[in-house]
Amino acid sequence: MTEEYLPAFVQSHFTKPSSSLSAEVDLFVDYSTCVATASTSDFYNATHPAIVDCNPNFYSIKGRNIKFETNNREQVYTLLRTIREVNNADLKQAVHQIVNGNHQAVIITDGEYFPNNIVADNLNNPYLAPEFRTWLKKGLDIYIYSEPYLESNRFNKFRYYIIFTDDKMEDNLNEKFYRNAPDASSVLVLHLTADAPKLDKKSKIVFNQIFNPTKLAEDVYALDLSWRDMETLLKDEDDYIFRGLKVEMKPEDVYKVDEVEPVVYQLYSPYEEYVDSLALSDKKILADVSSLRELEDVFEIDEKVFKKSGEIVLKLDDDFYEDLSVDHENVLRVDFVVDEAEDNFTRNEDLNRGFKWTSIARSNGHAPNTSVYQSISQVVSEPSMNPGRNKKVIATVYLYTSQY
Repeated sequence: MTEEYLPAFVQSHFTKPSSSLSAEVDLFVDYSTCVATASTSDFYNATHPAIVDCNPNFYSIKGRNIKFETNNREQVYTLLRTIREVNNADLKQAVHQIVNGNHQAVIITDGEYFPNNIVADNLNNPYLAPEFRTWLKKGLDIYIYSEPYLESNRFNKFRYYIIFTDDKMEDNLNEKFYRNAPDASSVLVLHLTADAPKLDKKSKIVFNQIFNPTKLAEDVYALDLSWRDMETLLKDEDDYIFRGLKVEMKPEDVYKVDEVEPVVYQLYSPYEEYVDSLALSDKKILADVSSLRELEDVFEIDEKVFKKSGEIVLKLDDDFYEDLSVDHENVLRVDFVVDEAEDNFTRNEDLNRGFKWTSIARSNGHAPNTSVYQSISQVVSEPSMNPGRNKKVIATVYLYTSQY
């Protein structure tokens, strides 16, 4: 069998995930004091061009009234500079509207939630947790910029720019916002996701020098050695198959990935079926890949290197077992999945300090308000949201090799 059809097989059977979001952008503005007095904020003013240039649908949040105002760029710009105070914004309903739609969105708010003034400002009510879960379970991303400011010359609070986007989108809303945001060390950034981290864009696979790989397509390689040869040759200290893929782990990520594992599938049979179909028909017939055979004890990751730098170094498993077929070539799919990830938010004061403030309400004695913090923490600490629990895939590589 030949490897020449492998790129077409991979492309037709294993489509890379794409975004479910449309190109439209929604802008929700809380008309309370935090935005009404933001005209003196360098950060607020500097980020206007990125928002306006997205030609957003502008929604005002005036108390319990959420109203579409305009999607005219000039009017959006003017509205952002002429906010007049209307308090008690219904933030929960605004975010509910965002996460149940399919647009990218940004909401600018101080996070204070006074529903009918019944329970003051919901001091530790995780009122946004259900909405955050809804968005993240779609495989999407939330970025929160926390800008400190002083309200009424007395209260230390935060102005939040909460961006609902998808990292799978090229030049997404967060990337545009980040490019325009001034370099302000006081502004914390939080990346909220339940998905696997991305690879560093500069990552590049580098094979061991014993190989003479042929790159058939992106992430698809043919190797000129059998696994029996590899097992013999990969014995010295440079015993890796390839290295160079680096997982992008940033301080603002709510999860810290501790371990990655390779999950290996045998694709020989469906690929053979696909190649045979080409000889019988002008049409490319899709093979059945619904239940791929998983192989055990084939590869492992160098854990020491990963913990130190986030680099994936692929090696033969210490308990390498001859689970690879001896009577034909091997077509392997290698998924690099999150095996263990820990909560990097809840007890991390360096990251979570931008989501707690002193309440302005006299009725509760100006107690600490942790409602936004709790909204995030309740989501991140939930086991079902953890990318390690769900074995989220960071990257996939396909390898074609000679007979064992």
